Amino acid sequence: MKKLLILISAFLVMTACTKLEDLNKNVKDFAVVSGESLYNGATRQFINQLSSESVNLNVTIMWMQHLAATTYFDETRYDMTTRGIPINTSNAMYRLVLMNYKEAARVLETQPLAGIPQAQRDNQLAVVEIMTVFAWSYVVENFGDMPYSQALDFNYPTPVYDDGLTIYKDLIDRLTAAINKLTLTEGCMPAGYDNIFGNEANPAAMWYKFANTLKMRMGLMLYDVDANYSKSVVEAAAPNIFTDGDVMQMHYLAASPNQNQQFVDFIASGRDDYVVTSNLIDAMQPTTPAPEHPILNVTVTDPRLKFYAIPVVGSNPPVYLGGAQGQSNGYPTFSHVNPVHLTPDRPWIIMDYTEAEFLLAEAVERGFSVGGTAEGHYNNAVRSSILFWGATEAEADAYMSQPSVAYATAFTDWKQKIGTQAWLAYWLRGQTLWNSYRRLDYPRLFAPPEYLLEIDKVPVRLFYPVSEQTLNPDNYADASEKIGGDSALTPLFFDKVIY
Repeated sequence: MKKLLILISAFLVMTACTKLEDLNKNVKDFAVVSGESLYNGATRQFINQLSSESVNLNVTIMWMQHLAATTYFDETRYDMTTRGIPINTSNAMYRLVLMNYKEAARVLETQPLAGIPQAQRDNQLAVVEIMTVFAWSYVVENFGDMPYSQALDFNYPTPVYDDGLTIYKDLIDRLTAAINKLTLTEGCMPAGYDNIFGNEANPAAMWYKFANTLKMRMGLMLYDVDANYSKSVVEAAAPNIFTDGDVMQMHYLAASPNQNQQFVDFIASGRDDYVVTSNLIDAMQPTTPAPEHPILNVTVTDPRLKFYAIPVVGSNPPVYLGGAQGQSNGYPTFSHVNPVHLTPDRPWIIMDYTEAEFLLAEAVERGFSVGGTAEGHYNNAVRSSILFWGATEAEADAYMSQPSVAYATAFTDWKQKIGTQAWLAYWLRGQTLWNSYRRLDYPRLFAPPEYLLEIDKVPVRLFYPVSEQTLNPDNYADASEKIGGDSALTPLFFDKVIY
């Protein structure tokens, strides 16, 4: 009997332990996450970071003076510390984007093929690598020297900062390898896991074009620091870039949390925080008297204006009026972003044929062998932008025939011709605008009178995250000294500021 009681007690203890262990199991969350899911989540986070207009996350579109703030305008005066924009950007990119891309690649390398050929798995890995390079390029273009070789590795809690130029060239090498890995006759991500090119008839071909267009842009970014290297990169990529009608967009869903980030920032937030700036509106319509710092004087209204913005609500006759950069602007008093851009499932442009043509025009002017003429590529870029937004061929002809727009007569400096029209074309694409501005130094943009933190010009980089000063102080100090000071006005390795 005694032995029986002991056996029963032991059984009860073991049963109780098993039940307790069951209580510690999370039966609601996925135990295993696929590589495709990790890729898809990282991409959503990345494109949300690129497209956000939140003053807590991304203020490039305000620095580029397309939008002005209504109430919270310190960020348009270049305060990026109060809301922690640099650390928010760094955290989003390292933790939520780059780390998940790294894990997506790791999982895909070991994940069963499940009925797909190895060539398609190789394409999936190439797509992850292309977006990884794109994400890294964003980090380096924002900060300069950053942790790279020791980043994303718990063995290096205080990673060194790698040289920005060295990182950038390594990224181009990685991009080239990913391009060469693509098999254009095979599929890529399965249905539902690619919200960029997933609905294309041949997604691999589109990823190939995007990767080459990105490579060309990255090559041009390095012209001022290494012209021969820039030439070789650009000429290798140019034959395979986006062509007429190509557009790379993030496709969003109508339901939260997968909605267009600009819808979230403008509409779902319930706030009236932004108006279109006077700098943009004054450059798009005849203005009398002329503004103090005219970006472009036109005699014919830019046909894109009615698609970008709406007239002041209640104005009769309708009037387009822009708010002042760096000032408090009454929301009812000025033009707003056209509501067509602010629906929850509105696609957001990442890169397109228009940008590819502007890049080709720049490449020709720099003496690269990419085919065509600078004027021809410029005309293709301006016209394609006008038609994309909904204007007619006749409207495009009238606009482009103006002396201030026609390539032969619009400014003496080719950088000003291309830079000004690119600034007008890259609507709601802050980082693309900022890259173009820092590379070409046009259009001329001026700091608002009440600029902050002694930043008396448009910033050319983000500060390093403040957390680095306490968590990684030695490497932070070394990096700050090497780049010439942790200032928003310190030119990065690719940027030769001329004013």
